[in-house]
Amino acid sequence: MPKSIKKKIVKKTGLEEKEVKSALIHSLDKIKEKKRALIYTVSALGGIIILVIALLFYFSSVKEKAYAFEMDAYNYYYNINLKNPLSEVERWKKSLELFQKAIETKPTPWAQFYVGNCYSNLGDYNNAIKAYLIFIDKYKNEEEVLPLVYQKLVANYIKAGKGDEAIKTLNALAQFKNGIFKDTALILEAHYYEAAGRNEDAIQKYKELAKDFPASPWNAETKARTEMKEKLESGQVNKENEKPAESPQSK
Repeated sequence: MPKSIKKKIVKKTGLEEKEVKSALIHSLDKIKEKKRALIYTVSALGGIIILVIALLFYFSSVKEKAYAFEMDAYNYYYNINLKNPLSEVERWKKSLELFQKAIETKPTPWAQFYVGNCYSNLGDYNNAIKAYLIFIDKYKNEEEVLPLVYQKLVANYIKAGKGDEAIKTLNALAQFKNGIFKDTALILEAHYYEAAGRNEDAIQKYKELAKDFPASPWNAETKARTEMKEKLESGQVNKENEKPAESPQSK
């Protein structure tokens, strides 16, 4: 019986080494790519962090500068710690200038409000009106200050001879936050009618105030002025003895 010839198995050592070497090089290339990507990412994050720090520093600097302008403006407005005495008009002009610089640097609600006050004190009622309207448009969420701004706006409309606009503003004040300032709007409207010589309209507003807001702090004045007006209408009191009501925010 013939012997079977066994085939000699040749080991492919060279090929396997090449494959291992190729896989190793490929892996190293991948690691290098990931390393480069990581370096780029870290660099980018570092740049962003530096930018954020720079912006924070800038905004902090701007805020401090605006705050300094605003504090100086208050000092002139209220005549506090001034080295040289100034007249009221000079103080209000300087205060206006500083509040405007504060707004140019970084706007704030109070700076805008006081710009209106400065114009009003200087008798520039139209610019005061513009300043208060900017406040109302820009700072709708400043609910603690808005009622006061409405009242200031009313006073300046009246002084500028714009009674119809004053009444519209009082209506807006009456509707503000579900009417919590309606009694104030009514008393100011009564004052306006009284100052304009519209006594019947004034009495009507006084009576509406007394009826709808019995606990209002304005009720003592309302009662006194209603009684006075009714006596005047009946001829029981000489008109010369009546003291007219002051217009809103006349002080």
